[in-house]
Amino acid sequence: MSAAIQALELSEKKDIIALCGDLAEKFIKRAPKYDKEGSFPVENFQDLKDAGLLGIMIPKEHGGMGADFLTYTKALEQLAMGCSSTALTFNMHNIAVGSIAELNLKGIGGSRGKTMTEFRDWVYDQSISHKKVFASASSEPGIGAHFSKLKTTYKRVEDGFVINGTKSFVSMAGYADYYVVAAKAADSDSEVPAISYLVVEKDHPNTTIDFIWDVLGMRATSTNPVHFKDCFVKKEALFLGSEGMALYKIAREPHWLVGGYVGVYLGISTAAFRFMVDFIKKKKIPGTDTSLSEDPKIQHRVGEIYAALESARTVTYNAAMLVRDKLGSQEANNAIHHAKYVAGELGPWLTSQAIRLCGASSLAKVFPLERYYRDSRCGGLMPATSDECLSYMGKAAFGTDLTKPTETYW
Repeated sequence: MSAAIQALELSEKKDIIALCGDLAEKFIKRAPKYDKEGSFPVENFQDLKDAGLLGIMIPKEHGGMGADFLTYTKALEQLAMGCSSTALTFNMHNIAVGSIAELNLKGIGGSRGKTMTEFRDWVYDQSISHKKVFASASSEPGIGAHFSKLKTTYKRVEDGFVINGTKSFVSMAGYADYYVVAAKAADSDSEVPAISYLVVEKDHPNTTIDFIWDVLGMRATSTNPVHFKDCFVKKEALFLGSEGMALYKIAREPHWLVGGYVGVYLGISTAAFRFMVDFIKKKKIPGTDTSLSEDPKIQHRVGEIYAALESARTVTYNAAMLVRDKLGSQEANNAIHHAKYVAGELGPWLTSQAIRLCGASSLAKVFPLERYYRDSRCGGLMPATSDECLSYMGKAAFGTDLTKPTETYW
């Protein structure tokens, strides 16, 4: 690759990140309203659509922005600094689209290659030309995102499939245009069940939604249960035309189900840190006209927080680079779990420290710090959970082959 092409690509990546930063400035003004109401950020998603960001991961030759995983991670970080619920739900769209965009289908011939290509092109067209949003429907009651334990089933019928089951945490439920439903083959009882993804339209008559999302943090994600009862979909709804391979794909390349969250939670921590610094600069040492930022003890504690934040940023960016450069390698998979653990645990600690340093007045809802605290509390619960990340890294340290689904937490 010539230096000129490299420079052009670097400039384009910077433009994507800057675009997301500009949108975040708009999002931050709306975030309190969405959080208070628990309403979905429709205006923010319209801005994402208008900016062409539904195709952020789609290659440029197909009309998208062609972002790599590092650029995407930095873009999510920017969006989350404006509205974390918007960033998190935007990531759900890209779990579907991004996982397709990184596939190389040129070497797959015959009818299988044709089917996969047609499905890919349909997803690209829906995202770019029709501005349609895809939602991931995986987690189930009492199971979470443990794919090997899924109870939702599908069975082959004439011209398609029938889905039955309930998904407990479907972000964008009621807003997304399509649900990408993880289900196991009804006749699959093996230790590694045949898990497939099937695409269900939003207004399918055999789906119902329980609008019950009223929680501590990430209140604007509309993460509600969706029920599928004898839900028929055509054979073209089978994700990439591939049946029974999802669990193997997730085990080999877990970054989309794990790594997308990292940029979001890093963004929350970054926003909280910047608020804290600005707040402390304006606050006075009691009984004086001197800024609290000049207190040596405060400087020391802010320095400690800064070191933790920048360490998390380094870990996050390094993991995203490894995904970009060594996709599916154990090194990249270890790094993305490390980053998920660090970012997920950093947020609650950092926001707690910020509250202590800023004082009780910073908890007023006129300020975003208490929202950052609540939203950050969710980070360690998103898949993979903090405990699952530690177990994964521990197994990796002992040399376990984590490409085997039976060796992972899935």
